[in-house]
Amino acid sequence: MLDKILDFDTWLFLFFNGFHVDWLDPIMFWLSNTFVWLPLYLLVIFLIIRKWKKKSILILIFLALTVTANDQTCNLLKRNIGRIRPSHDPALVGKVHLVEKSDGKLYKGGKFSFPSGHASNSVILVFYFAFFAKPRRKWTIMFIAAWSLLMCYTRLYLGVHYPLDLFCGLVMGSCFSLLFIWIWMRIQIRYSDNSSVYP
Repeated sequence: MLDKILDFDTWLFLFFNGFHVDWLDPIMFWLSNTFVWLPLYLLVIFLIIRKWKKKSILILIFLALTVTANDQTCNLLKRNIGRIRPSHDPALVGKVHLVEKSDGKLYKGGKFSFPSGHASNSVILVFYFAFFAKPRRKWTIMFIAAWSLLMCYTRLYLGVHYPLDLFCGLVMGSCFSLLFIWIWMRIQIRYSDNSSVYP
């Protein structure tokens, strides 16, 4: 059963990875860079601070804890599960479209791929934005959710993650987000005079 799932996962990866054009290569590589999106991260933090004022300190601590727990778990799973990235898999040599970096070398990422840290961390930002920034315009939540999916697609395009890596990364990031937000809510209800957790 597992072999069939992995075979389908590989087929699905090759299907999506096969949709590439030369002019998109540098764009996808750029979009996949975490630091490129620093203004977006700062914007979410700013919106949380603007809404929650002094209470935002605890929220940002919980955000940092969520990302840290997620990253450590992700790295632990990668080392112990040991699923080789498609970009490093000898069985897929010549089948995977890889993107050339500015130094002329092919971008391959680290050795192991499961689960995807890009996917899990991006969905954490979606949850914290949706729950704590509480935007009046719902399309902004859709926008940042679409950004998370775009991050996932860039990993397929660059040939460094299978779809299952990304899906499980999204699930893991969602679980950590819900867990830490739930803990934060319990703290607010326990120690706040106001029964509402919102300002």
